Amino acid sequence: MKKITGIIIAGLLALLMAGCSGKQAADKAAAGNSKNLVVYSPAPEKLLNMIIQEFQDKTGIKIELVQAGSGELLTRIKSESANPLADIMFAGGAESMEAFKEFFQAYKSPETEFVNKEYISSENLWTGVFVSPTVIMYNKNLVAEKDAPKGWATFADSKWKGHLAFADPTSSGSAYTTLSILLAAMDKGDGGWGFIRTYVKALDGNILSSSSAPHKGVSDGEYYMCITPEESVLQYLRAGAQHIGIIYAEEGTGAVPSAVGVVKNCPNAENAKKFVDFVLGKDVQGKIPEHLYRHVRTDLASSDGFKPLSDILMNNYDFLAASKNKAANIKQWNDIVVGK
Repeated sequence: MKKITGIIIAGLLALLMAGCSGKQAADKAAAGNSKNLVVYSPAPEKLLNMIIQEFQDKTGIKIELVQAGSGELLTRIKSESANPLADIMFAGGAESMEAFKEFFQAYKSPETEFVNKEYISSENLWTGVFVSPTVIMYNKNLVAEKDAPKGWATFADSKWKGHLAFADPTSSGSAYTTLSILLAAMDKGDGGWGFIRTYVKALDGNILSSSSAPHKGVSDGEYYMCITPEESVLQYLRAGAQHIGIIYAEEGTGAVPSAVGVVKNCPNAENAKKFVDFVLGKDVQGKIPEHLYRHVRTDLASSDGFKPLSDILMNNYDFLAASKNKAANIKQWNDIVVGK
């Protein structure tokens, strides 16, 4: 009787295991056959529209887009990690992506053979899709030519107190990139924090929640100048704005890639990989400069309409260190803002 009971139990276990294996196989097959993809991105709408439309037309995969600041989206990916909703993070700053790397899965696209190696995660957890140096934007109607800024030091001058604006690096990934570049460029043995402390005083509370608010405010005449990614200024210049000036700081700047990554344990991993291949491909990369960014491929000519990087003083900005120190840097920033 015991022998028969044992046989029955073994048989039931075998059926149960077969059922589980079958379900797992079915789930895997369903994921592989999925025609959906959820993309989280802080990128500009015009660029996203181009990429989404062409990807959908080419693959038949339907994209659900969630737009917000990169800091907000990465925090959301972290909070959803037990049951991921997103498949792709697109255009997050590389140092921010690196800071959240445990929530991404490795994928080495065949297209990375043609991508500048400086813009690829050492663990293949993210790959840069475009780059944009950090620059100074100023309103020529409000700043006399003789007073035009030459570099970052201008932003520590009390003369401009209350007339400057900066996006909040606690919520904006691009603003954290800017903060990190400033710390590196203005390090006088204090990690750059002496400059930041003086800069915050000159801001006089003009720390804005949106990364687009500072450059829009400068264009509208609400503020005199700001520090912002290059593409923010180029959008006005290429539209014919005569009152906008652009400066590449004499102390040197940095160009940090905005990256794409596949979310760990995402529901549509195969489609996510197809998306990575697509945005790194030669066709899409060739169109990136039309949207005011610099492409990352080594087999494409330098983009027309951009100041050559060889003519810009580029600092050796360690964005991996910026990622590692992000929590500490944000705490230091917040302490300075509240007057500690």
